[in-house]
This record gives sequence, structure tokens and C-alpha cells, in this order.
Amino acid sequence: MCRKAKEKMNQKYPLLEYYVRYLREIRGLKDSSVNHYIGAMNVISKWLRDRRMIRDSIYEITDIDELTGVRNYVFENPEFILKDKTGHQMYSAGFNNYYRFASGEDFSEVGENIELLDVQLIVGQQRLVTTNTWKRSGIIKRQSIEAAGYKCEIDSKHKTFLKEADRKPYMEGHHALPIRLQGDFQSSLDVYANIICLCPVCHRRIHYGLKEDRRLMLYKIYTDRAQRLANSGICMSKDEFVKMAEN
Repeated sequence: MCRKAKEKMNQKYPLLEYYVRYLREIRGLKDSSVNHYIGAMNVISKWLRDRRMIRDSIYEITDIDELTGVRNYVFENPEFILKDKTGHQMYSAGFNNYYRFASGEDFSEVGENIELLDVQLIVGQQRLVTTNTWKRSGIIKRQSIEAAGYKCEIDSKHKTFLKEADRKPYMEGHHALPIRLQGDFQSSLDVYANIICLCPVCHRRIHYGLKEDRRLMLYKIYTDRAQRLANSGICMSKDEFVKMAEN
């Protein structure tokens, strides 16, 4: 696949774009190693397409629970087990590597280096529920919370409770610029730079609190994220940001 075709495919699926950048910028892998991992996932995508488990690519799956289900199906399938054995376990290794990325397992070590993943993305597709809404990725939100170390990005001292599922602090991902405003932007709003890790109280406050309190929170978010947003193709002044974010 030529470079332009690869770039077009990466932009079609944000998780693929982020995964490639993660392998290169965060893990520092050479192109040969990156191509090895992506090649394994391409084989798995074709295998899943042939069984009508996906429409086109595994990167279209944006929910971690759905990805977990697909992974379990693949690893328990006798045909795949044989194929993987013939390929010296390169396919299962590739899937496991992508799953660690998607689940956010390694993002606790990424921390502030998540800025290296900031890139302008094309706008995703709308999907019909009862009204048209913009598609968003639960995986990217999960990774953002992990990268923030499960600490509130308004005030890291804010406390919350531990979740039974993983015994980690309960935090929520918040799109600073709401996804409903996507039609006003040429670049995707469902990007790391636009997702803030908030404790439950701050998340409710930024939606329903006093106007002056919400503005102070938005001022801090803009100060912390203005350059990252610009790197992701979202350029605006502080006043523009606050006006749109509190709309």
C-alpha cells in the first residue's frame, strides 16, 4: 500500500492513526516493527470480514467491551488457532499488542507524553439513533483517563471512590468542546486533546454549576490544552473556546 493510501486509511479510522503514532512516537518502534504489527492486524481484519464479524476493519470497533468480545471469539476459534500456529503466533501477538493499546493498559505510563499523539483528524460519520449524533470512541476516552493517572484535571487533589471492577478511582471523560458542535468544525472533536479526565463532581459542575464556576474551569482547560487542541486542528481564542464550550 502506497504512503498516500496508508494515510487515507489511517484518517478513516482514528484508532489506526493513533495506534501507528503510539507505536512510533511513544514506544519508539522502527517502521519495520510498526508495519509488522499493522500487517498482523490487517490479516485479522480480513479474517473477521470473511466471517462478517466486522464491516471493514477492526479499527472501526470503538467500544472496549465489543473489542473484548471479538478478541475472545478469535482466540477461541479453532481455525484461527491453526492459522496463528502456522504463522508462529504472530497474529495473536499482534492482536494482544493492539488490545493493550486499546484498553489503555499501557497509558498509565504514557502520562504527559500523550501530547505526542495529538494530530488533526477528519470528522467521523454521523449515526442515526432517534436523532443524528456524532460517533465517539469509548476507547479514546478510556485511554485519556488512564493517561491522566485517574486524577481530576481540574484539581488532582479531588477524591472519588474506587470501582469494584478494577479497584481504580472512578473518573469520567469529558469532551471540553461538546461533540454536538462537530458540525461547526472541519477537524474531529473526538480526539485526546479535547477529552478531559474529571472527577464526578467536577463533571457535573462543568455541566450544571454556576456560570462563574464553569467559566473558571473552562479557562483552566483552555490554558492547559490550547496548544494541544491547535495541534489537533482545533484553533481558537480563549473567548471563542469558552463561548462554545459553555453553549
